[in-house]
Amino acid sequence: MSKVDGIVNWINTNNRSDFFKIHIMGGELFQDKWIEEGFLDIYQDFINEIRFRVSLTKQIVFNFVTNLVFTNNELVEMFLENNNLKISISYDLKGRFSLDQKLLFMKNVELFKERIEMVSVVQTKQNIDALLSGKDSFYDYLYENFLIDWDSYLPSAEIHEPMMPKESELLAFYKHLVDKYPKTLTVQHFVSDETMNKMTCTRGNSYTVLFDGSNPMGCSGSVLLRDGQTEDLGSGQILENFFEKYQCFQCEYFSRCPFTCFIKADYRKLEHDIEGCVFKHTFDHAKNRIR
Repeated sequence: MSKVDGIVNWINTNNRSDFFKIHIMGGELFQDKWIEEGFLDIYQDFINEIRFRVSLTKQIVFNFVTNLVFTNNELVEMFLENNNLKISISYDLKGRFSLDQKLLFMKNVELFKERIEMVSVVQTKQNIDALLSGKDSFYDYLYENFLIDWDSYLPSAEIHEPMMPKESELLAFYKHLVDKYPKTLTVQHFVSDETMNKMTCTRGNSYTVLFDGSNPMGCSGSVLLRDGQTEDLGSGQILENFFEKYQCFQCEYFSRCPFTCFIKADYRKLEHDIEGCVFKHTFDHAKNRIR
C-alpha cells in the first residue's frame, strides 16, 4: 500500500497516455502462505485505492503475474472474477519446476484457462536449448492456447553467467520462432506486414517500483544487471551505444524493428559470436522464408 501514492501521482501527471497497465509481481503473489494470511484483502485495497484516486480520464488495467503454483484456487478465482482481471503466467521449459510443481502448474492452467492473457518465458540458454530440442510438448500446448512472450534474460549475479545465451544461439532461437511459432509475440515484428512498429522497450513512459519502494531510472533492469559496460544504465547512453554499434539508422528494417532489451545488450560478457545484428539477420530470414 505504501506504493500507491507514487503510482497514482505518476498516472495522474502523465500527459502522454490515457491507458495504463499495472503489472504486479513478486515472488509468487498467490502463494498459499500469503492467501492464508489474508493478502487478497490487501491486493483488493490496493486496486480500490488506485481506482478511486486516479483521474476518470485514465483507463487502468491491473495485471497480476503468477507461476500458478498454489492450491487456494477458489479464493484466487473469486478475487479475479470480482475484479474482472486477467493474469499473466510465467513458464520455463527448464529449471523452474519440480515434478510436483509442474503437475500443479498444468492443473491450474486448465482451471484458470479463461483468465490467462499471456505466458511469459525467459530467454535463458537452457530454455532456448530446450525449445530447439522440441521435446517439451506442454510448451506446444501453451502456444496453441495462449499468447506467448519471451523476455530477455538479465544476469544479476556472477553465478547466472552460464544462463546467458550467445548471440548465435539467440539468432537460432529467433529463426526457430519465425519458422515454427510465428504467433509468438516476440517475433511479430519480423513476420507482420506492418511497415511502422513501436519498439518493445517502454523506457521513458514507464514507472517501476521495486520491493523497497525505490524507483529505478529507465527500467528495473538498470538495477538488476551486473557487469554492464555503461556506467549509468539509467541514462540514454546505452541507446546511443547500441544504435551506433549496429548502425540502426542506416538499416532497412529500422521502422519495423522492436530492438532488443538495451540493458541486456550492454552486458559485458554477452558473447558476440556472429557478424552484424541478430535482429537484422532475423528480418532477412523471415523475408527470404516468405519468398
